[in-house]
Amino acid sequence: MKQDSFDPEAQTLLIVNPSANRGRATRVGEEIGDALSDMGVNVKKVIPATIAATRELVNEVINFETRVIAVGGDGLIHQVVQEVAETQTILGIVPAGTGNDFAAELKLPTETAGIAAAAMGDPVPIDVLKMIDASGYVRFAATIATAGFSAAVNIRAEQLRWPRGSSKYTVATLMELTRLPRYQIDMRIDGDERSCICLLVAIANTAQFGGGMRIAPDASPTSGSAEVVLIHDTSAVNLLRVLPKTFSGTHVNHPAVEIIQGRKIELRMTPLDAARSCDLRADGEPVGSLPQTITVVPGGLRIAGATVANSSN
Repeated sequence: MKQDSFDPEAQTLLIVNPSANRGRATRVGEEIGDALSDMGVNVKKVIPATIAATRELVNEVINFETRVIAVGGDGLIHQVVQEVAETQTILGIVPAGTGNDFAAELKLPTETAGIAAAAMGDPVPIDVLKMIDASGYVRFAATIATAGFSAAVNIRAEQLRWPRGSSKYTVATLMELTRLPRYQIDMRIDGDERSCICLLVAIANTAQFGGGMRIAPDASPTSGSAEVVLIHDTSAVNLLRVLPKTFSGTHVNHPAVEIIQGRKIELRMTPLDAARSCDLRADGEPVGSLPQTITVVPGGLRIAGATVANSSN
């Protein structure tokens, strides 16, 4: 089903990404749509054909008292967030992608009845990352913005036709380890300048990315600040030892790992290998080249039914 416009009389817009998780999101969208109707919700389900169509539909409703519910993975959420960030629009999330890192961070339910109830729940203020490039173009991220090795793995995985699913990220990681590029990082964190040779940087609004890698285990999207994770120059063997520990968060004890808190990060990053590029990825999506300035916007999102532990930051 394709819809080209939204009827403002429908108070809830249900957006489904049909390609998420090999089509699983389509079935989930049907189930959630039925559950919402059973709850008496005036819901309009749409399956946009393109990313541009998704953003257009969301943009149409931000001036109405309309709730947007996204059925898909972190990629769909990323696109919706571009329109609802810094607005009063309430966003409900139905985790139906491969990784679902943002939904996991917010402790959203996984069964149909619970998901539907949460999506119609009270809004919770959640921080968002605001990224501005050298031309002044603005983008937003719900989870983590990263550059260096982690972004290179993401790009490599997208190029692989086999294997499918999460296994392709393992293959992409091993492929990038064989060449392991280094980067000169020059950044300013809340006014303090830092320069170093690193393998990657991750600016974390939430704790995890990549399908459960807790790269910043203490990050909280209600703290008002980000965790800036640096993995300093080390060998491929050492990095291979560090990476599996990110799933438990114990990598933070490795001497090559440094974490700094900050609210405004001005990031410039140059590959030591001139043949390499250096792009920023956020929520797993491409968000342009560096330099960029990343700022935490406290409460920049209103997420329905979210549960987040209070941060002591």
